[in-house]
Amino acid sequence: MNPRLRNLNFPKPTMKSNSHKRGFTLVEILITITIIATLAGMTFYISSRAKQAAVSAKTINNLREIGVACGMWMADNNNFFPSCWNNTTNRSYAQTLDPYMHSVETYRSLDSKFIGPNKRIPVKVNGFSHPMTYSMNKAICPDTTAPQNGAAVPLIHASKVSNPSNVIMMADGCQNPGNLGQSSAAAYRLDSSVGQSGLPSQGSQPIPVGSDVDTSSGDGWFRYAGGKCHVLYCDGSAGAFKKGTILKRNIWRDQ
Repeated sequence: MNPRLRNLNFPKPTMKSNSHKRGFTLVEILITITIIATLAGMTFYISSRAKQAAVSAKTINNLREIGVACGMWMADNNNFFPSCWNNTTNRSYAQTLDPYMHSVETYRSLDSKFIGPNKRIPVKVNGFSHPMTYSMNKAICPDTTAPQNGAAVPLIHASKVSNPSNVIMMADGCQNPGNLGQSSAAAYRLDSSVGQSGLPSQGSQPIPVGSDVDTSSGDGWFRYAGGKCHVLYCDGSAGAFKKGTILKRNIWRDQ
């Protein structure tokens, strides 16, 4: 060591104490938690909306495919709409239209196009059940076995619908737990307050939404998933209505 530097007093290094190191304050912690919670909520909301949009798109695609099959059936049957049900032949609309969609019967399958992806009650395939969660409009596609003046109800001709792009032929239907989770009777409700046709001045009256739940009391009413009821129009196009916006003219046929 250089003798000249031997007697110099260099300052000794000191260790900094962490005893006075500043930590997070309670306010900062609360702000951080709030930001994380907000971001998590936004992520959940976006994910939920994306899932709803995907389900809605699949539902509309199902209805369009059913609409194509219905158009093909009508072309083979003098342009009459199919019936929602026919007990004489024990055929639902799903059985009637299925041959126009597939080479083999698939209406009993759980991945059938007649089961909407927005179903709530699990639909079962059991025995002679016809799994379906879309409901037909009885004013357009009646139950042809129901008596009318002592005779079977006739099919409805396409000429009875002057505005096919506005009149609903099929829609999401509330499910009945006692009916294997299906939309009962294959058709939605047309009670005396609604009817099958009416005066143009009454067409802007809204359709009752019913209980809007998957119970026997909701059976036969339009079903709203994510605030929407998906529909197939008589011209084969598909769309959706917000709750309470379906009007009488959207389901009426011409007088």
